[in-house]
Amino acid sequence: MREDNDTRSSEIERITERIDAIAKERPSHKEALAFLRKVMTEQYKVKPGIEIDPVDIDKGLLEVKNKEGFPLVNRADLKMDIPSASTLFKGLCENLKQNDKISQDIERITRAVDSGELDLAELFDKAVREDRDYMILASDRLELQGGLLFFLAQNSLQPIFEAYADKLKEYVDQETWWRGYCPICGSKPIIAELIGSERKKFLVCSCCGYEWRFNRIRCPFCDNEQAEAFKFFYTEDEGKAYRVETCQKCKKYIKTVDTEELEDEIIPVVEDMGTLHLDILAKKEGYTREVPPSGLNLEDFQTDILLWRRI
Repeated sequence: MREDNDTRSSEIERITERIDAIAKERPSHKEALAFLRKVMTEQYKVKPGIEIDPVDIDKGLLEVKNKEGFPLVNRADLKMDIPSASTLFKGLCENLKQNDKISQDIERITRAVDSGELDLAELFDKAVREDRDYMILASDRLELQGGLLFFLAQNSLQPIFEAYADKLKEYVDQETWWRGYCPICGSKPIIAELIGSERKKFLVCSCCGYEWRFNRIRCPFCDNEQAEAFKFFYTEDEGKAYRVETCQKCKKYIKTVDTEELEDEIIPVVEDMGTLHLDILAKKEGYTREVPPSGLNLEDFQTDILLWRRI
């Protein structure tokens, strides 16, 4: 247990240092980053106690899945650690209730959970299955803003998906997948990385956090490989360390971090939240994002937060 506590403290410290470094460079992102820090801190508190079922994949089935492009697992088939997710959900609510912009919503959610009006096991099941109707009806019934309820459920489940990904990563062949969705859970990427002197490109899963190899010139959302239709832009102040890669065919974009251009070790979800200004620029240019940012934009729930990740 001591080792788990030390590891947890080390990870929280690493997250805090990275968030502080980005906030210093981009003061306008300070509030969003502080919000994300609270969420990630609560997640790391429960990680050591998460319990997951073993998942064994037959070698023959593995070959078929890889050849046909099927992810290793269907997220809805995985057993969720409801006690850990519930603890995290309540911890998030307790930690976030001090935020004036969502305090009333958090109070409504807390009362609904305490009274049994909102069943967390059911909420988590609907979140895994991305049940839009349920989320809309539940949010309307509790008079909640935007995608807050799904955001809380999603972030309560994320450490569990990450735990499964850690167990399943040994089944993935990085040199044969080359698809725009996660080889483990099938979710779309939230951000991309260029790693090493060769600038090998990796996509980061929006659900389980797994990172997998991908083509440098290819759209992960529509598979377009026409170089002339695959463009990118960046800001003069930041240079090529952070850039937006756009597809002229599907008009989607993904942000990419060049790790060789940065001195600090990156944390994908933190880099995503710390580059909201690039999302704004991309939106102004007419491009759309396939998955929502890593945290809530507290300034505008309705237009900038999707109710779930699109698969």
